[in-house]
Amino acid sequence: MSYAKIKVGLQSEFVAAKWLTEKNYTVYWKTQDMDPIDLVAVHRVSGKVLKIDVKTASIRKTWKPGTMITRTQSKYQKQLGVQILYVFKDGRCKFK
Repeated sequence: MSYAKIKVGLQSEFVAAKWLTEKNYTVYWKTQDMDPIDLVAVHRVSGKVLKIDVKTASIRKTWKPGTMITRTQSKYQKQLGVQILYVFKDGRCKFK
């Protein structure tokens, strides 16, 4: 994986963490590369726990231009209950 892709991915994780913090979650970071979970977020009031895989949103330029390229969870992520959180260039975040 290229340094540029790693940089974009890390930037998206920081944006996602900021967004979740603004939604009253405490955010915990992954501790190793290739982990199926990027962030764990715990709501400060309800205690709801979210296991999150952060993805940088990609928009198609050719086939069906303007539509988002969706990502799928691995079988293991599905077993763990991991949710995909898309981060857009404008800073918006959206769960799949």
